[in-house]
Parts: sequence; C-alpha cells; structure tokens
Amino acid sequence: MPSLPPTGKPLRVLFIGNSYTHTHQMPAIVQQMAESTGSRFTFDMRAPGGWSLEQHFKDAETRAAIRKGTWDCIVLQDQSQRAAMPILRVRRQFFRYVRRFNCFIWWHLSPKPEIILYMTWGRRDGDADNRTYYPPVGTFEGMTALLKERYERMAGKINARVTPVGEAWAYARKHYPDIELYQEDGHHPSAAGSYLAACCFYAAFFGKDPALLDYDFTLAPEVAAQLREVASKTAWEAK
Repeated sequence: MPSLPPTGKPLRVLFIGNSYTHTHQMPAIVQQMAESTGSRFTFDMRAPGGWSLEQHFKDAETRAAIRKGTWDCIVLQDQSQRAAMPILRVRRQFFRYVRRFNCFIWWHLSPKPEIILYMTWGRRDGDADNRTYYPPVGTFEGMTALLKERYERMAGKINARVTPVGEAWAYARKHYPDIELYQEDGHHPSAAGSYLAACCFYAAFFGKDPALLDYDFTLAPEVAAQLREVASKTAWEAK
C-alpha cells in the first residue's frame, strides 16, 4: 500500500494507459468509492485509445504530466496485447519501457512516487489477432496467465506493485459467469468490468477491503456486491 498523505490531503495518482483505463472514466469510479468512505482522492490521466507505454514514453504530454505533479502513485498500463507476446518481444517492448519510465520518474520526482503496474485481462475468446502466430494467447486463460506472469515479473525487477485486475476477471468469470465484463468487441470493459478494475485499485490505494464499499456505480446492487467480493478475494486478501 502507498504511504497515504497526511490527514486532510488527498491521495494524488497519475494514470498512464489507454482505453482500458479511460473507459467509463475508471479512475473517477475509484474517486467516488474513496469519497463514499471519507477518503480523498485526486487523479490525472493520460490514456489515448490503443496507446502503448512505448508511445507514452516518447510523448511530450505524458512526460509533462509526470513532471507537473507531486504524485503519490503513478499507474502504468501497457497496450493490452504487448505483455502477452513471445518473451523476446516482451523484453524489447513492455519490459524496456517500464524500466525507462521507472528511471525517468526516479530522476525527475523527489520523493519518488510509488509505481503500480495495472495487470490487464485476456480477451474474452483469446487474442484472435495473434493466436496463429503465438498459440498461448489463443484462449482467455492462456492470455491472462501470460499477462499475470509478465506484470509480476516486471514489478519484481523495479520494486513496484501490481494491481491484479486480470486475476479478478478470471475469478469473476469462473464464479459469476453471468456477469458480462466485456463490451461487444470482446476485450474492452463493460460498466461491470470497469467497476471491478476500480474495486481492485481502491484496495491497492487505500489498503481497505472493497467488500465493505456501498457505492454501486451504475450496476444493480447485487452485481456490484458480487464484484466487490471478487476484488476482496483477489486484490485485498492477497496483499
């Protein structure tokens, strides 16, 4: 858990990612959760659709966003397929640019904010774009397992934490298969998917059990409660 700011000051977080971050304004859902429990949370977000960490690292606006804030945490989320590719590509693309961000943040911000890696999820039916080229990504389970392994490995290398959203999706699909986490395209999050991600980040930022929340976003109360339970099992109890 990040070192929370002194009482009365908000936790300040910068999200760097893409549509998996900005869909349904996921960080704003976290903000509503925090406010519902008396916590304060502010955020900024650089999340153009489809962007990779490589694109962000080369982007002047992303670099300026990092420099401008006294951030408590910076969240890094790569393009949804890149961390699940063959390991040589992963080293050249995902690992390399997480390391570069880590160094950039270290050099430009003091004290250094905590880096949190946003572990994303496998596509509903696997990665159809790449299953012929790389069969391990051909199923949801295979793609999610690769994302989990690569995000956790990289976090260990730079002393960061992982928010295990992909694990939460796997748990939800197994235990609550009637909850639709995806949009029609089979990879972007539905309202339920974004809510589940927000529950995982709430646990990561505040060290509190999301099962105790009573903020339902736009979901039916019973669905929201089930997703809070999922996040409690995967993102809070496993801390």
